Amino acid sequence: MDHGKRAHALLLRILFLMALAALAACSAPTSATLAPTSEALPTIDATATAVPSPVPTPTSVPTVTPEPRLAEGVYIAGIEVGGLTPTEARQDLATRLAPLLQPLDIRAGDREILLRPEEIGMRIDVDAMLDAARAAPTGERVPLQIEYDEDKLRAALAALNEEVSVPAQFSVITETKTISRSFVMEGGLSIDIESAIQQIDDRLRSVGAPRRVTLTLAPQRGPAARPDPQMLQDQLEAMTDSWRGVIGIYVYDLTNNEVVAAVNPDTAFAAASTIKMPIMLNAYINLPDFTEKQQAALRTMIVESDNLAANALLAASVGGVGTEDAIVGAERMSAMLANLGFPETFQYVPFEAQDYIKLMKLKVRAGPARGGKPPYTEAGRYLRTTPREMATLYVEVDRCARGEGLLLERFDDMLTPERCQEMLDNLAQNGDNRRLVAGLPEGVRVEHKSGWIDDMQADVGIVRSPGGDYVVAIYVYRPIASGDAPVPDRIMMSTIAAFSRLVYTYFNPLIAS
Repeated sequence: MDHGKRAHALLLRILFLMALAALAACSAPTSATLAPTSEALPTIDATATAVPSPVPTPTSVPTVTPEPRLAEGVYIAGIEVGGLTPTEARQDLATRLAPLLQPLDIRAGDREILLRPEEIGMRIDVDAMLDAARAAPTGERVPLQIEYDEDKLRAALAALNEEVSVPAQFSVITETKTISRSFVMEGGLSIDIESAIQQIDDRLRSVGAPRRVTLTLAPQRGPAARPDPQMLQDQLEAMTDSWRGVIGIYVYDLTNNEVVAAVNPDTAFAAASTIKMPIMLNAYINLPDFTEKQQAALRTMIVESDNLAANALLAASVGGVGTEDAIVGAERMSAMLANLGFPETFQYVPFEAQDYIKLMKLKVRAGPARGGKPPYTEAGRYLRTTPREMATLYVEVDRCARGEGLLLERFDDMLTPERCQEMLDNLAQNGDNRRLVAGLPEGVRVEHKSGWIDDMQADVGIVRSPGGDYVVAIYVYRPIASGDAPVPDRIMMSTIAAFSRLVYTYFNPLIAS
Protein backbone atom coordinates (compact mmCIF):
# COMPACT_ATOMS: atom_id res chain seq x y z
CA MET A 1 0.00 0.00 0.00
CA ASP A 2 1.34 3.39 -0.92
CA HIS A 3 1.90 6.10 1.51
CA GLY A 4 -1.13 8.06 0.45
CA LYS A 5 -3.55 5.24 1.14
CA ARG A 6 -1.94 4.40 4.47
CA ALA A 7 -2.21 7.98 5.65
CA HIS A 8 -5.83 8.12 4.68
CA ALA A 9 -6.61 4.92 6.65
CA LEU A 10 -4.82 6.27 9.70
CA LEU A 11 -6.84 9.43 9.56
CA LEU A 12 -10.12 7.49 9.49
CA ARG A 13 -9.03 5.42 12.46
CA ILE A 14 -8.20 8.54 14.50
CA LEU A 15 -11.61 10.10 13.69
CA PHE A 16 -13.35 6.87 14.74
CA LEU A 17 -11.57 6.79 18.10
CA MET A 18 -12.42 10.44 18.74
CA ALA A 19 -16.11 9.74 18.08
CA LEU A 20 -16.10 6.87 20.56
CA ALA A 21 -14.51 9.10 23.25
CA ALA A 22 -17.08 11.81 22.76
CA LEU A 23 -19.90 9.30 23.05
CA ALA A 24 -18.50 7.92 26.30
CA ALA A 25 -18.23 11.43 27.75
CA CYS A 26 -21.96 12.08 27.13
CA SER A 27 -23.09 8.93 29.03
CA ALA A 28 -20.75 9.31 32.06
CA PRO A 29 -22.26 10.62 35.44
CA THR A 30 -21.50 14.17 36.44
CA SER A 31 -20.51 15.40 39.87
CA ALA A 32 -21.99 18.86 39.61
CA THR A 33 -23.44 20.31 42.88
CA LEU A 34 -27.07 21.61 42.83
CA ALA A 35 -27.59 25.11 43.97
CA PRO A 36 -29.52 25.19 47.33
CA THR A 37 -33.15 26.40 47.30
CA SER A 38 -34.89 28.60 49.86
CA GLU A 39 -37.51 25.91 50.69
CA ALA A 40 -36.63 22.90 52.85
CA LEU A 41 -37.38 19.57 51.33
CA PRO A 42 -39.68 17.21 53.21
CA THR A 43 -38.08 14.60 55.40
CA ILE A 44 -38.91 11.11 54.28
CA ASP A 45 -38.90 8.19 56.64
CA ALA A 46 -36.80 5.57 55.14
CA THR A 47 -38.68 2.80 56.86
CA ALA A 48 -42.03 3.95 55.61
CA THR A 49 -43.76 2.05 52.90
CA ALA A 50 -44.63 4.21 49.98
CA VAL A 51 -48.44 4.40 49.39
CA PRO A 52 -49.39 4.81 45.81
CA SER A 53 -51.73 7.74 45.06
CA PRO A 54 -55.32 6.56 44.48
CA VAL A 55 -56.68 6.84 41.06
CA PRO A 56 -59.39 9.58 41.18
CA THR A 57 -62.95 8.38 40.55
CA PRO A 58 -65.62 10.43 38.93
CA THR A 59 -68.08 12.25 41.41
CA SER A 60 -71.68 10.89 41.30
CA VAL A 61 -74.52 13.38 40.83
CA PRO A 62 -77.19 13.04 43.68
CA THR A 63 -80.66 11.98 42.65
CA VAL A 64 -83.37 14.49 43.73
CA THR A 65 -86.34 12.64 45.38
CA PRO A 66 -89.63 14.47 45.01
CA GLU A 67 -91.21 15.55 48.36
CA PRO A 68 -94.18 13.28 49.16
CA ARG A 69 -97.57 14.95 49.05
CA LEU A 70 -100.21 14.92 51.75
CA ALA A 71 -103.24 12.70 51.33
CA GLU A 72 -106.21 14.13 49.45
CA GLY A 73 -108.90 15.84 51.50
CA VAL A 74 -106.65 16.47 54.52
CA TYR A 75 -107.36 19.66 56.47
CA ILE A 76 -105.22 21.44 59.06
CA ALA A 77 -107.04 23.91 61.32
CA GLY A 78 -109.89 23.98 58.82
CA ILE A 79 -107.54 24.76 55.92
CA GLU A 80 -107.40 22.22 53.08
CA VAL A 81 -103.85 21.04 52.46
CA GLY A 82 -104.60 17.73 50.74
CA GLY A 83 -102.37 17.07 47.75
CA LEU A 84 -99.80 19.69 48.78
CA THR A 85 -96.24 18.95 49.77
CA PRO A 86 -95.37 19.70 53.41
CA THR A 87 -93.35 22.71 52.24
CA GLU A 88 -96.27 24.06 50.26
CA ALA A 89 -98.63 23.35 53.18
CA ARG A 90 -96.32 25.18 55.59
CA GLN A 91 -96.28 28.26 53.37
CA ASP A 92 -100.07 28.19 53.02
CA LEU A 93 -100.58 27.77 56.77
CA ALA A 94 -98.19 30.63 57.55
CA THR A 95 -100.29 32.95 55.41
CA ARG A 96 -103.74 31.73 56.42
CA LEU A 97 -103.04 31.46 60.18
CA ALA A 98 -101.18 34.77 60.50
CA PRO A 99 -104.32 36.61 61.80
CA LEU A 100 -104.22 34.42 64.93
CA LEU A 101 -101.01 36.15 65.92
CA GLN A 102 -102.60 39.59 65.87
CA PRO A 103 -103.30 41.33 69.24
CA LEU A 104 -106.63 40.61 70.93
CA ASP A 105 -108.79 43.51 72.15
CA ILE A 106 -110.33 42.50 75.49
CA ARG A 107 -113.10 44.67 76.94
CA ALA A 108 -114.79 44.52 80.36
CA GLY A 109 -116.98 47.22 81.87
CA ASP A 110 -115.59 50.56 80.73
CA ARG A 111 -112.02 49.30 80.35
CA GLU A 112 -110.10 47.48 77.64
CA ILE A 113 -106.66 45.98 77.20
CA LEU A 114 -104.70 44.91 74.13
CA LEU A 115 -103.44 41.39 74.66
CA ARG A 116 -100.47 40.62 72.42
CA PRO A 117 -99.66 36.96 71.71
CA GLU A 118 -96.04 37.40 72.80
CA GLU A 119 -97.21 38.62 76.22
CA ILE A 120 -98.64 35.20 76.95
CA GLY A 121 -95.99 33.21 75.06
CA MET A 122 -98.41 32.12 72.36
CA ARG A 123 -97.12 30.07 69.41
CA ILE A 124 -98.73 28.01 66.67
CA ASP A 125 -97.20 24.54 66.52
CA VAL A 126 -97.03 24.10 62.75
CA ASP A 127 -94.49 21.27 62.96
CA ALA A 128 -96.77 19.13 65.11
CA MET A 129 -99.73 19.74 62.80
CA LEU A 130 -97.69 18.85 59.69
CA ASP A 131 -96.41 15.67 61.36
CA ALA A 132 -100.02 14.69 62.05
CA ALA A 133 -101.01 15.55 58.48
CA ARG A 134 -98.21 13.42 57.01
CA ALA A 135 -99.59 10.37 58.79
CA ALA A 136 -103.23 11.29 58.18
CA PRO A 137 -105.43 9.22 55.86
CA THR A 138 -107.63 10.74 53.18
CA GLY A 139 -110.23 13.14 54.56
CA GLU A 140 -108.59 13.53 57.97
CA ARG A 141 -108.98 16.85 59.84
CA VAL A 142 -106.04 17.89 61.99
CA PRO A 143 -107.06 20.36 64.72
CA LEU A 144 -105.29 23.65 65.30
CA GLN A 145 -102.52 23.31 67.87
CA ILE A 146 -101.50 26.42 69.76
CA GLU A 147 -99.64 26.87 73.03
CA TYR A 148 -99.61 29.75 75.50
CA ASP A 149 -98.87 30.41 79.17
CA GLU A 150 -102.21 30.28 80.98
CA ASP A 151 -100.70 31.75 84.15
CA LYS A 152 -99.73 34.89 82.23
CA LEU A 153 -103.23 35.14 80.76
CA ARG A 154 -104.73 34.71 84.22
CA ALA A 155 -102.49 37.46 85.61
CA ALA A 156 -103.55 39.85 82.83
CA LEU A 157 -107.22 39.19 83.55
CA ALA A 158 -106.70 39.60 87.30
CA ALA A 159 -105.13 43.01 86.71
CA LEU A 160 -108.07 44.02 84.49
CA ASN A 161 -110.53 42.73 87.10
CA GLU A 162 -109.03 44.99 89.77
CA GLU A 163 -109.92 47.97 87.59
CA VAL A 164 -113.48 46.99 86.66
CA SER A 165 -114.89 45.04 89.63
CA VAL A 166 -117.76 46.64 91.56
CA PRO A 167 -117.67 46.22 95.38
CA ALA A 168 -120.60 44.42 96.99
CA GLN A 169 -123.04 45.98 99.43
CA PHE A 170 -125.33 43.80 101.55
CA SER A 171 -128.72 44.19 103.12
CA VAL A 172 -131.29 41.92 104.75
CA ILE A 173 -134.83 41.38 103.61
CA THR A 174 -137.53 39.91 105.81
CA GLU A 175 -140.31 37.92 104.26
CA THR A 176 -143.85 37.72 105.58
CA LYS A 177 -143.25 34.15 106.73
CA THR A 178 -142.31 33.56 110.36
CA ILE A 179 -138.85 34.96 111.22
CA SER A 180 -137.64 34.37 107.65
CA ARG A 181 -134.68 36.49 106.52
CA SER A 182 -132.28 36.54 103.59
CA PHE A 183 -129.14 38.42 102.60
CA VAL A 184 -129.28 40.47 99.41
CA MET A 185 -126.27 41.74 97.49
CA GLU A 186 -126.06 44.84 95.32
CA GLY A 187 -122.98 45.32 93.16
CA GLY A 188 -120.45 42.60 93.79
CA LEU A 189 -119.67 42.34 90.08
CA SER A 190 -116.41 41.07 88.69
CA ILE A 191 -114.86 39.12 85.84
CA ASP A 192 -115.41 35.39 86.11
CA ILE A 193 -111.77 34.51 85.48
CA GLU A 194 -112.35 30.84 84.59
CA SER A 195 -115.14 31.68 82.16
CA ALA A 196 -113.06 34.50 80.67
CA ILE A 197 -110.11 32.18 80.06
CA GLN A 198 -112.36 29.76 78.19
CA GLN A 199 -113.89 32.59 76.15
CA ILE A 200 -110.46 33.97 75.20
CA ASP A 201 -109.10 30.51 74.45
CA ASP A 202 -111.95 29.93 71.99
CA ARG A 203 -111.19 33.22 70.25
CA LEU A 204 -107.44 32.53 70.09
CA ARG A 205 -108.27 29.35 68.16
CA SER A 206 -110.87 30.86 65.82
CA VAL A 207 -109.43 31.61 62.38
CA GLY A 208 -111.19 34.59 60.84
CA ALA A 209 -113.08 35.59 63.99
CA PRO A 210 -112.99 39.25 65.12
CA ARG A 211 -109.99 40.03 67.32
CA ARG A 212 -112.21 41.42 70.06
CA VAL A 213 -113.64 39.77 73.19
CA THR A 214 -116.20 41.43 75.46
CA LEU A 215 -116.32 40.03 78.98
CA THR A 216 -119.51 40.39 81.03
CA LEU A 217 -119.19 41.31 84.69
CA ALA A 218 -120.93 38.63 86.74
CA PRO A 219 -122.03 38.44 90.39
CA GLN A 220 -119.16 37.36 92.58
CA ARG A 221 -119.06 34.01 94.36
CA GLY A 222 -117.07 32.80 97.33
CA PRO A 223 -115.65 34.74 100.29
CA ALA A 224 -115.44 38.02 98.37
CA ALA A 225 -119.21 37.94 97.82
CA ARG A 226 -120.29 37.34 101.41
CA PRO A 227 -121.42 39.74 104.12
CA ASP A 228 -119.22 40.31 107.12
CA PRO A 229 -119.62 37.29 109.45
CA GLN A 230 -120.84 39.64 112.17
CA MET A 231 -123.87 40.42 110.02
CA LEU A 232 -124.77 36.72 110.03
CA GLN A 233 -124.20 36.54 113.77
CA ASP A 234 -126.46 39.54 114.37
CA GLN A 235 -129.26 38.13 112.21
CA LEU A 236 -129.09 34.69 113.83
CA GLU A 237 -129.36 36.29 117.26
CA ALA A 238 -132.29 38.45 116.14
CA MET A 239 -134.15 35.40 114.84
CA THR A 240 -133.34 33.45 117.99
CA ASP A 241 -134.65 36.26 120.22
CA SER A 242 -138.06 36.03 118.55
CA TRP A 243 -138.41 32.33 119.43
CA ARG A 244 -140.17 31.31 122.63
CA GLY A 245 -137.72 28.63 123.63
CA VAL A 246 -134.06 27.76 123.02
CA ILE A 247 -132.34 27.56 119.68
CA GLY A 248 -128.81 26.30 119.05
CA ILE A 249 -126.95 27.14 115.82
CA TYR A 250 -123.45 26.34 114.65
CA VAL A 251 -122.08 27.33 111.21
CA TYR A 252 -118.69 26.15 109.97
CA ASP A 253 -117.06 27.18 106.69
CA LEU A 254 -115.40 24.10 105.17
CA THR A 255 -113.54 26.11 102.54
CA ASN A 256 -111.78 28.40 105.01
CA ASN A 257 -111.85 25.93 107.94
CA GLU A 258 -113.37 28.36 110.40
CA VAL A 259 -116.44 28.92 112.52
CA VAL A 260 -118.57 31.64 110.91
CA ALA A 261 -121.28 32.12 113.53
CA ALA A 262 -122.88 30.34 116.47
CA VAL A 263 -125.76 30.79 118.91
CA ASN A 264 -125.87 28.61 122.04
CA PRO A 265 -123.42 26.15 120.41
CA ASP A 266 -122.68 24.34 123.70
CA THR A 267 -126.23 23.99 124.99
CA ALA A 268 -127.19 20.34 125.39
CA PHE A 269 -130.21 19.22 123.37
CA ALA A 270 -131.90 15.88 123.04
CA ALA A 271 -130.05 14.30 120.11
CA ALA A 272 -133.11 12.41 118.82
CA SER A 273 -132.33 10.87 115.42
CA THR A 274 -129.41 13.20 114.69
CA ILE A 275 -127.41 10.61 116.69
CA LYS A 276 -127.84 8.21 113.78
CA MET A 277 -124.95 9.83 111.99
CA PRO A 278 -122.56 8.90 114.85
CA ILE A 279 -124.16 5.43 114.87
CA MET A 280 -123.20 5.08 111.21
CA LEU A 281 -119.67 6.33 111.94
CA ASN A 282 -119.37 3.85 114.81
CA ALA A 283 -120.43 1.00 112.50
CA TYR A 284 -117.78 1.94 109.93
CA ILE A 285 -115.14 2.09 112.67
CA ASN A 286 -116.02 -1.40 113.95
CA LEU A 287 -117.11 -3.31 110.84
CA PRO A 288 -114.55 -3.83 108.06
CA ASP A 289 -117.41 -4.45 105.65
CA PHE A 290 -121.19 -4.79 105.79
CA THR A 291 -123.31 -7.84 105.20
CA GLU A 292 -126.27 -7.43 102.90
CA LYS A 293 -128.55 -7.23 105.95
CA GLN A 294 -126.36 -4.63 107.65
CA GLN A 295 -126.20 -2.57 104.47
CA ALA A 296 -129.99 -2.60 104.28
CA ALA A 297 -130.20 -1.51 107.93
CA LEU A 298 -127.76 1.32 107.29
CA ARG A 299 -129.78 2.63 104.38
CA THR A 300 -133.09 2.34 106.22
CA MET A 301 -131.67 4.13 109.27
CA ILE A 302 -130.43 7.12 107.22
CA VAL A 303 -133.07 7.40 104.51
CA GLU A 304 -136.14 6.58 106.59
CA SER A 305 -134.75 7.32 110.07
CA ASP A 306 -135.78 3.82 111.20
CA ASN A 307 -135.09 3.26 114.93
CA LEU A 308 -134.88 -0.53 114.93
CA ALA A 309 -132.35 -0.41 112.07
CA ALA A 310 -130.23 1.91 114.23
CA ASN A 311 -130.41 -0.58 117.12
CA ALA A 312 -129.34 -3.40 114.80
CA LEU A 313 -126.21 -1.48 113.78
CA LEU A 314 -125.38 -0.70 117.41
CA ALA A 315 -125.55 -4.41 118.21
CA ALA A 316 -123.60 -5.37 115.08
CA SER A 317 -120.80 -2.98 116.06
CA VAL A 318 -119.98 -5.29 118.98
CA GLY A 319 -120.59 -8.49 117.03
CA GLY A 320 -124.04 -9.18 118.41
CA VAL A 321 -127.76 -8.90 117.81
CA GLY A 322 -130.74 -7.81 119.87
CA THR A 323 -131.44 -5.13 122.44
CA GLU A 324 -128.89 -6.16 125.06
CA ASP A 325 -126.07 -6.13 122.52
CA ALA A 326 -127.39 -2.79 121.27
CA ILE A 327 -127.02 -1.42 124.82
CA VAL A 328 -123.39 -2.58 124.88
CA GLY A 329 -122.83 -1.08 121.43
CA ALA A 330 -124.36 2.25 122.51
CA GLU A 331 -122.16 2.47 125.59
CA ARG A 332 -119.00 1.68 123.60
CA MET A 333 -119.93 4.21 120.94
CA SER A 334 -120.43 6.88 123.63
CA ALA A 335 -117.04 6.07 125.14
CA MET A 336 -115.43 6.30 121.71
CA LEU A 337 -117.03 9.72 121.10
CA ALA A 338 -115.87 11.00 124.49
CA ASN A 339 -112.34 9.78 123.74
CA LEU A 340 -112.42 11.71 120.44
CA GLY A 341 -113.35 14.91 122.29
CA PHE A 342 -117.17 14.80 122.16
CA PRO A 343 -118.21 14.17 125.79
CA GLU A 344 -121.67 15.73 125.44
CA THR A 345 -122.65 13.47 122.55
CA PHE A 346 -123.81 10.07 123.80
CA GLN A 347 -126.50 7.41 123.71
CA TYR A 348 -126.90 4.93 126.55
CA VAL A 349 -130.35 3.54 125.80
CA PRO A 350 -131.17 2.19 122.34
CA PHE A 351 -134.27 3.47 120.58
CA GLU A 352 -137.62 2.15 121.83
CA ALA A 353 -135.88 -0.02 124.44
CA GLN A 354 -137.25 1.46 127.67
CA ASP A 355 -139.97 -1.14 128.14
CA TYR A 356 -137.56 -4.01 127.50
CA ILE A 357 -135.06 -2.58 129.98
CA LYS A 358 -137.75 -2.30 132.63
CA LEU A 359 -139.09 -5.75 131.91
CA MET A 360 -135.66 -7.38 132.06
CA LYS A 361 -134.58 -5.14 134.97
CA LEU A 362 -131.39 -4.18 133.13
CA LYS A 363 -129.02 -1.57 134.43
CA VAL A 364 -127.95 1.08 131.98
CA ARG A 365 -125.61 3.98 132.26
CA ALA A 366 -126.94 7.56 132.42
CA GLY A 367 -125.36 10.93 131.81
CA PRO A 368 -125.38 13.80 134.31
CA ALA A 369 -128.72 15.37 135.08
CA ARG A 370 -127.69 18.55 133.35
CA GLY A 371 -125.02 18.91 130.70
CA GLY A 372 -123.64 21.52 128.41
CA LYS A 373 -123.83 25.23 129.06
CA PRO A 374 -126.81 27.53 129.66
CA PRO A 375 -129.44 28.07 128.50
CA TYR A 376 -130.59 24.56 129.40
CA THR A 377 -133.20 22.33 127.81
CA GLU A 378 -134.93 19.14 128.89
CA ALA A 379 -132.30 17.08 127.11
CA GLY A 380 -132.60 13.94 129.22
CA ARG A 381 -129.79 11.77 130.55
CA TYR A 382 -129.57 9.03 127.92
CA LEU A 383 -129.40 10.58 124.45
CA ARG A 384 -128.08 14.06 123.83
CA THR A 385 -125.59 16.29 122.03
CA THR A 386 -124.67 19.93 121.39
CA PRO A 387 -124.76 21.83 118.09
CA ARG A 388 -120.98 22.32 118.18
CA GLU A 389 -120.15 18.67 118.79
CA MET A 390 -122.56 17.24 116.24
CA ALA A 391 -121.47 19.73 113.58
CA THR A 392 -117.81 19.00 114.31
CA LEU A 393 -118.39 15.28 113.71
CA TYR A 394 -119.55 16.19 110.20
CA VAL A 395 -116.46 18.34 109.76
CA GLU A 396 -114.27 15.38 110.70
CA VAL A 397 -116.01 12.97 108.33
CA ASP A 398 -115.56 15.51 105.53
CA ARG A 399 -111.86 15.83 106.38
CA CYS A 400 -111.54 12.06 106.40
CA ALA A 401 -113.08 11.91 102.91
CA ARG A 402 -110.36 14.35 101.80
CA GLY A 403 -107.62 12.15 103.28
CA GLU A 404 -106.88 14.07 106.46
CA GLY A 405 -108.02 14.74 110.00
CA LEU A 406 -108.65 13.12 113.36
CA LEU A 407 -110.61 10.08 112.21
CA LEU A 408 -107.87 8.80 109.91
CA GLU A 409 -105.29 9.38 112.63
CA ARG A 410 -107.24 7.32 115.18
CA PHE A 411 -108.81 4.65 112.98
CA ASP A 412 -106.50 4.24 110.01
CA ASP A 413 -106.93 0.45 110.24
CA MET A 414 -110.68 0.72 109.53
CA LEU A 415 -111.36 4.08 107.88
CA THR A 416 -110.18 5.28 104.50
CA PRO A 417 -111.10 8.37 102.47
CA GLU A 418 -113.25 6.11 100.31
CA ARG A 419 -115.21 4.75 103.27
CA CYS A 420 -115.73 8.25 104.66
CA GLN A 421 -117.02 9.37 101.28
CA GLU A 422 -119.44 6.43 101.41
CA MET A 423 -120.82 7.85 104.65
CA LEU A 424 -121.36 11.24 103.04
CA ASP A 425 -123.05 9.59 100.06
CA ASN A 426 -125.36 7.73 102.43
CA LEU A 427 -126.29 10.98 104.18
CA ALA A 428 -127.05 12.58 100.82
CA GLN A 429 -129.82 9.99 100.38
CA ASN A 430 -131.71 11.21 103.47
CA GLY A 431 -135.37 11.43 102.57
CA ASP A 432 -136.25 14.37 104.86
CA ASN A 433 -136.67 17.52 102.75
CA ARG A 434 -138.95 19.45 105.12
CA ARG A 435 -136.39 20.99 107.48
CA LEU A 436 -132.85 21.94 106.48
CA VAL A 437 -133.43 21.17 102.79
CA ALA A 438 -136.65 23.23 102.70
CA GLY A 439 -134.62 26.42 103.14
CA LEU A 440 -132.37 25.71 100.13
CA PRO A 441 -132.78 26.03 96.37
CA GLU A 442 -133.76 22.87 94.57
CA GLY A 443 -130.89 20.65 93.50
CA VAL A 444 -128.36 21.65 96.17
CA ARG A 445 -126.58 18.57 97.55
CA VAL A 446 -127.06 18.13 101.31
CA GLU A 447 -125.48 15.37 103.41
CA HIS A 448 -127.54 15.47 106.59
CA LYS A 449 -129.50 13.73 109.30
CA SER A 450 -132.51 15.22 111.02
CA GLY A 451 -134.31 14.28 114.22
CA TRP A 452 -137.46 15.20 116.10
CA ILE A 453 -139.34 14.56 119.32
CA ASP A 454 -142.29 16.37 120.90
CA ASP A 455 -140.41 19.39 122.27
CA MET A 456 -137.35 19.50 119.97
CA GLN A 457 -136.51 19.23 116.29
CA ALA A 458 -133.13 19.41 114.61
CA ASP A 459 -131.24 18.99 111.37
CA VAL A 460 -127.47 18.83 110.90
CA GLY A 461 -125.47 18.43 107.73
CA ILE A 462 -123.09 19.58 105.03
CA VAL A 463 -124.44 21.90 102.34
CA ARG A 464 -122.53 21.87 99.03
CA SER A 465 -123.37 25.29 97.67
CA PRO A 466 -122.04 27.36 94.72
CA GLY A 467 -120.69 29.95 97.15
CA GLY A 468 -118.86 27.41 99.31
CA ASP A 469 -119.40 24.24 101.31
CA TYR A 470 -120.43 24.56 104.93
CA VAL A 471 -121.67 22.59 107.93
CA VAL A 472 -124.73 23.81 109.79
CA ALA A 473 -126.36 22.43 112.93
CA ILE A 474 -129.81 23.74 113.87
CA TYR A 475 -131.54 22.62 117.09
CA VAL A 476 -134.94 24.12 117.99
CA TYR A 477 -136.47 23.52 121.45
CA ARG A 478 -139.75 24.72 122.90
CA PRO A 479 -140.85 23.49 126.34
CA ILE A 480 -144.30 21.99 126.65
CA ALA A 481 -146.26 23.25 129.63
CA SER A 482 -148.31 20.77 131.58
CA GLY A 483 -151.50 20.02 129.70
CA ASP A 484 -150.38 21.76 126.53
CA ALA A 485 -150.07 20.09 123.16
CA PRO A 486 -146.67 19.96 121.47
CA VAL A 487 -145.76 22.72 119.03
CA PRO A 488 -147.11 21.74 115.60
CA ASP A 489 -144.59 20.11 113.29
CA ARG A 490 -145.08 22.73 110.60
CA ILE A 491 -143.93 25.50 112.97
CA MET A 492 -140.83 23.63 114.13
CA MET A 493 -139.94 22.55 110.58
CA SER A 494 -140.47 25.99 109.06
CA THR A 495 -138.29 27.53 111.78
CA ILE A 496 -135.41 25.19 110.91
CA ALA A 497 -135.95 25.98 107.22
CA ALA A 498 -135.85 29.72 107.96
CA PHE A 499 -132.50 29.47 109.73
CA SER A 500 -131.22 27.28 106.90
CA ARG A 501 -132.25 29.87 104.34
CA LEU A 502 -130.49 32.70 106.16
CA VAL A 503 -127.25 30.73 106.39
CA TYR A 504 -127.47 29.73 102.73
CA THR A 505 -127.92 33.33 101.62
CA TYR A 506 -124.88 34.31 103.67
CA PHE A 507 -122.79 32.00 101.47
CA ASN A 508 -124.91 32.73 98.37
CA PRO A 509 -126.52 36.18 98.65
CA LEU A 510 -129.57 36.95 96.57
CA ILE A 511 -128.90 39.40 93.75
CA ALA A 512 -130.83 42.65 93.99
CA SER A 513 -133.06 43.18 90.98
